[in-house]
Amino acid sequence: MYFRAKRPKIQSTNRDQYAKLVEELEEQPDIAKGFAKFNTDPFWSNLAEDLNSLGPPTKTAEKWKRVWGDWKSNIKKKLVSNRKEQRSTGGGPCKIIELFSLEERVVDKAGLTAAVEGIPDSVPFGAPPDEDDGGAFNGSMARRMSTNQQDNMEEGTDTETPASATSTPRRQPKRAASSLRLLDTQVKQQKQFHTDMLDILRNQSKKLDDMGYYCKEISKRLADLQALKVEQHKEQQRHNLEMEKIALEKLKTKREIIALQLDRL
Repeated sequence: MYFRAKRPKIQSTNRDQYAKLVEELEEQPDIAKGFAKFNTDPFWSNLAEDLNSLGPPTKTAEKWKRVWGDWKSNIKKKLVSNRKEQRSTGGGPCKIIELFSLEERVVDKAGLTAAVEGIPDSVPFGAPPDEDDGGAFNGSMARRMSTNQQDNMEEGTDTETPASATSTPRRQPKRAASSLRLLDTQVKQQKQFHTDMLDILRNQSKKLDDMGYYCKEISKRLADLQALKVEQHKEQQRHNLEMEKIALEKLKTKREIIALQLDRL
C-alpha cells in the first residue's frame, strides 16, 4: 500500500505585503517598470526584509522580485482582456474586469497602460495581432485568473504564477536604489557643508579685510611717529650745536678776560 506524500502548503502573499510592495516601488518607478540602469539587488534585499517582517510568508529577495513580475503580468492580462472586450463590442456594453485600488497603482507606476495600448501618436510596425486567434481562450483565462485573484485578495492572499510563465529577459542594473538614496543624502549634506563653509570663509575674509585695514592704519601711525622721532632728533642735534657754540663763545670770552688781566699785571 502506497501513500501519496502531501505537498507542503504554499503560503500566499498577504494584503499588507502587497501594500508595502506597491508603496516602496512607487518611489522607484524605474525598478517598477523593470528599466532601472543600476544594481537593484540592495533595494530588493532591503525590501525583502520589510516584507518578511509583515509575514508570513517569508521569501528571498529574488522570490519577491518574481512576485512583483507575476503580479504585473496578471494585471496586464486583465488590461488586455478589457481592451479586447471593448474592441469586440465596438464601445458598447462589455464584460470589464475591475481592478483593485492597489492594482490601479501598479498600472500607474509600472506603465502597463502604455504596454497594452501603446504610446500615443506612435507608428505601429510588424504584423497586427490576431484578435480572433485564441481571443476567447485568453479572455476566459484572464477572467478566471482575475476571479481567483479577487477571491484570494479579499481573504488577504493571492496566487502566484510560475516565473517561467511570465519571465522576460531584463537588463542587469548597475547601481542600487539604496545607494542612490545614500548618494543623494550625501550630496545634500555636502551642499549644506559647502554653503556653511562659504559663509564661514566670507566672514573670515571680512575679518581679514578689517585686520588689513587696521594694520595699514597702524603702519601709517608708526611711519608718522618715526618721522616725528627723526625731526626731534634733528632738532636735538641743532640744539646741541647751538649749546656748543654758546659754550665756545663763553670760553673764548673768559680767555680774553684772563688775557687782559695778565696784561695789566
